Amino acid sequence: MNKIVSFLVLSTSIIYSQWFYIDQSGVTRSYYVSYPKNAVGPTPLIINMHGYGDDAMKQRLYSEMDQFAHSKNIAVVYPEGLNKSWNVFTFWDANSHDDVEFIRSMMDDIFKNFDIDSNKVYACGMSNGGYMSYRLACDLSDRIAAFGSVTGNFMVKNIDPNDCLDQNREIPIIHFHGTNDREVSYYPPSIDQSLTPIESIDFWSDYNNLTLESIESINNNVEIYSYYNESSIVKFVHYKVHRGGHEWFGSTLSTDWGFNTSEELVKFFLQYKLSDFINN
Repeated sequence: MNKIVSFLVLSTSIIYSQWFYIDQSGVTRSYYVSYPKNAVGPTPLIINMHGYGDDAMKQRLYSEMDQFAHSKNIAVVYPEGLNKSWNVFTFWDANSHDDVEFIRSMMDDIFKNFDIDSNKVYACGMSNGGYMSYRLACDLSDRIAAFGSVTGNFMVKNIDPNDCLDQNREIPIIHFHGTNDREVSYYPPSIDQSLTPIESIDFWSDYNNLTLESIESINNNVEIYSYYNESSIVKFVHYKVHRGGHEWFGSTLSTDWGFNTSEELVKFFLQYKLSDFINN
């Protein structure tokens, strides 16, 4: 069993944003919690994972998720990948550690130190972090209600198919991707044998039995594809950004595409809770 060590909040007032450290199989792992100052009752939690070569604080600044999450009484955690990378079974990631167990232990630690609604935990990430969110959809769906990927593909090749296919629950997913992404290809074949957005749609639509499709254009550049089933609340939603690059769409450090990725992630996530799929 992994020994978990953390910096606890010892004062009578909550420290709203701070670093925490845990020992994960002999390796010190870190994460940054951003907790809403005016939180009411247990808050939902969004796990927001950085891209390859970046870090937790860069992801916090780049995604600007706090402003959209805190206003909805949601806490955000920004975990730090080892070697600025997440282990998603590609040839290019620089991390061989068990990141699924890190995220699981991190969640347990956060639940000890903050008032979190464990029924409303969500995961998303940018690029390599998006790959990791897909991995959690297969390997940690007993703890996380819904998942989002921003410019990150689904690396299913080296994951045990049973981890994805035999989960006994439906999996809601939202995926944002630009067609001109030169780092993580929108169109197949991918350089690492990951499933590109359309291939991911096919995989998860088949898994969730999503037989219906709707398309909405919010401007000349952005189409929203929704895949659903009339007998279920679960959807796979895909924002296809024509001519979009490798970016967190709509942040002030990116390009204005007529929507904000963080805002749309928050809205999508709040439709779901873990008890919609798991009776615990």
